[in-house]
Amino acid sequence: MTRRAWPMRALDVRPGVLRHRNFALFWFSLVISHSGTWMQIMVVGWLTDEMTRSAFWVGMVAAARGVPMVVLPFFGGVVADRMDRRTLLWITQVSQALLGLMLAIIVAADVAQVWHFAVIAMLASVAGAFDQPTRQAIVPALVPREDLRKAIALNAVVFTGGALIGPSIAGLLVPVIGAAGVLFINATTTLPVFAALALMRLPRFRPRPPEAVLNTVRDGLRFAFSRELIVLVLLVSAVASLFGRSFQQLAPVFAREVLFADVTGLGWLVAAPGLGAVMGAFLVASGNWLPANGRLAGISVAGYLAALAGFAVSSNFGLSLVLLVLVGMLNTVFSASVRTMLQLEATEAYYGRVMSLNTITFIGLSPIGALVIGAIAESAGIQAATLIGVVVVTTVFGAVWLMRPTLRRAA
Repeated sequence: MTRRAWPMRALDVRPGVLRHRNFALFWFSLVISHSGTWMQIMVVGWLTDEMTRSAFWVGMVAAARGVPMVVLPFFGGVVADRMDRRTLLWITQVSQALLGLMLAIIVAADVAQVWHFAVIAMLASVAGAFDQPTRQAIVPALVPREDLRKAIALNAVVFTGGALIGPSIAGLLVPVIGAAGVLFINATTTLPVFAALALMRLPRFRPRPPEAVLNTVRDGLRFAFSRELIVLVLLVSAVASLFGRSFQQLAPVFAREVLFADVTGLGWLVAAPGLGAVMGAFLVASGNWLPANGRLAGISVAGYLAALAGFAVSSNFGLSLVLLVLVGMLNTVFSASVRTMLQLEATEAYYGRVMSLNTITFIGLSPIGALVIGAIAESAGIQAATLIGVVVVTTVFGAVWLMRPTLRRAA
């Protein structure tokens, strides 16, 4: 009797993406690295909340990560389009490892203050402003074009998916080895990235002809803003980041004010969206049955906002975890569809610059959004502030979806 194989093909991720050696090396190393990053984010957020008992200051430290990611990623994209991308990733990863080590030493010496957290977060974000566009721009060189959406889905999850592993481990380890011990572990998590970069087999880099940086910037902006789809995608991504993605940065406030959880519980709260992100990435990477990217973006945003609204009003810890898993999953589906639209709309020469704009809207504005929602929470409370954000995102995305068919019809 012949076995029917089609259901397995629908769920099998490896033949589509992870069978590509370069991509597999790159992806697994970044999962480990970003797990460490999320350990640091959680520990710093917890320490800041312990020191200040203020949603505003938790948001302020998060916003320190956002400022360079708003100002610099486009220049990072310019560099990613002009410099060997593997070499650039070496530089950014070394920088972030050294800053992580510095933070661990400061906490271990018991001299840490809130401004230390903000300054180190800002410096790490400077490196990230060059790292993020480069990581996204290198993906098309790691897989064939027909596997691009699947690769983008998995690559999109390395940061949010790191929240699945890092915070849960940190929440368990802080009571045992202390915050400084967890931060020292984070400083070592970049080592697999160095190994992967050394082992990847990439085509020889061919430098572009010399061109003034400002001319390159203007050329990239002119290209991006001449494409209606790119403009619409960046607009809805920016609004979603400013008003709908601060739930992880402000998790310490939810843990203290709403759910009455300790540092271990906080670890689970930060990890839950990470679990959802992994689920969402594998759903996109294995789901050949999914609709076109424009429709997929609309469906995922609707579900994501509904789950986020539910989390905002929940006072039950278990229900909140389930809702955060859904938020993480649907946010990742939305992110994957958006990044795919951007890369399919751009030509290879503009990958770095276009994806740097995506870095600004998805990663740079999210910490700024934590400051916005945190400031609202100081007077309205964290639950009401989160609901206000949901209303803003719903209004803007709904208007764009209804009035601009370019987005909902995108392939």
